[in-house]
Parts: sequence; C-alpha cells; structure tokens
Amino acid sequence: MISTPEAIAIAELSVYSPILLLTFIIVFRYGFKRQSGWIYLAIFCIVRIAGAALKILSAEHPQSIDDAEWAAILQSVGISPLLLATFGLLKRITDLVTTRTGGKIGNLIANRANAASLRSRIIQLSHIPIVIGLVLCIVGGTDTGDVKKGLTFTKAGIVIFLVFYIVLAILIAVTARDVGNAPGGERRLYWVIVAALPFLAVRLLWSLIAVFGHDKKFSITGGDPWVNFGMAIVEEFIIVCMYTGLGLTLGKGNVLRE
Repeated sequence: MISTPEAIAIAELSVYSPILLLTFIIVFRYGFKRQSGWIYLAIFCIVRIAGAALKILSAEHPQSIDDAEWAAILQSVGISPLLLATFGLLKRITDLVTTRTGGKIGNLIANRANAASLRSRIIQLSHIPIVIGLVLCIVGGTDTGDVKKGLTFTKAGIVIFLVFYIVLAILIAVTARDVGNAPGGERRLYWVIVAALPFLAVRLLWSLIAVFGHDKKFSITGGDPWVNFGMAIVEEFIIVCMYTGLGLTLGKGNVLRE
C-alpha cells in the first residue's frame, strides 16, 4: 500500500514534470539570462522532481539512508530558487522603469530613475547570499557526522532566506510608486509578484518552524506529511503556476531584454 508521503511525491512528479517542460518553453522564449527569473523557475521544478523521485525511492527502500537524506535536503532548499525567481522577475520591472524614465528631463524623474537603478543592483547582489543560504542548507543536511553542527548550518541558511524575504518585501513596496511608468504587461507582472508574497511567507514559515521549533509535525525528516503539504507543497505549487502562467501569457515584446 502506498504511504501518504509516497502518494504526495507521486503527485509532485505528475505535476512538476509537465510544468518543467512549460518553463523550458518560457526560458527559450525569453532567453537564458538568470536575472529574468524564468531559469530559476525551471531549476525549482528540477529540484522538486528530483526530491519527489528520491522520496519514492526512500519509501520503496527504507534501508537506504541516502535517499531519505537527499529527499529532505531538496525539500528544505526549495524556497531558494523561488526567492531567486521572484527577485529576478522584480528586476525586470525595475530595469524597465529605469529605461523608460532615465531619458526624461527633470530632477524628480532622474532621481526616481537612479533609485530604480539602485534597486536593480540590490536585487542582483541579493542572489549571492541566497545562494550561500542554499549551500549552507545542503551542507547542514549532509553533515551527518555532527548533527548539532549540521543543524546550525541549516538554521543559518534559513535565516538568510528570512532576511532576504524581508528585503524582497521592502523592494516590492518601494517599487509600487514606479509601476505606473511600466507597460501593462510589466504592471501585471508586478501584481503577480505581490500576490505570490504571502504564499512565500507561509512556505518560509514552515521552514522556520521546522528548524527552530520543537514540534515533530514540522520535522523535515519524518514530520507530518499533511502539514508539509498544506504549508509548503501547496504554496510552492500556487507560486509556480502563477509565474508559469504569466510567462506563457506575457507578450515577448513586453519583456525587457538584457
């Protein structure tokens, strides 16, 4: 009989496999520039497919510790490519606003263009610590020799994700004043990012409780699969569907080229 974690993993495989193909279409359509955000969406789907496959292998071969370990690691780091994708999509908007306002006359417009350019650089630099957080979570998950030390690495990675989620929320709020300068497609992109923010928050909350809390239901390994499903898997799926739908419907001409 198929267990609940295995059934959820099978569902993830059946969902993310076709979505991965759609993200490849989007990436080829808009280009491979990482800052666009689409490539990170494809990476997320690959991570989820690999994690689901390992979870199924772990259920079928419970004696294999490596399968369960890597399935848990891939589950814990899933938030990082979603954060990177969101930062990348936000950069599209700030770059476009800078381009559209930079040539106008007037100190106010020029200042706003410079501010948007600064935000764009901040967004670009934010990729580095998020990737560091990803590496810390992976190192923490694989450090089976010293569980306490491994947990410390994982906690550090999750804290980095939290810090840059807050940075992301601030940048989104500040960008609101410039959205009116962007074409309709980018305005729609902005509001999709705003709509994704609370789902990212719930997904991040699950990670925070899992590594800092003491409730076994939230454990990354052996926790309640329905808690994980309700606070992580569903939120990830909604965000990916919103971003993928946007990528498929946003006109190619509306996307700023690097």
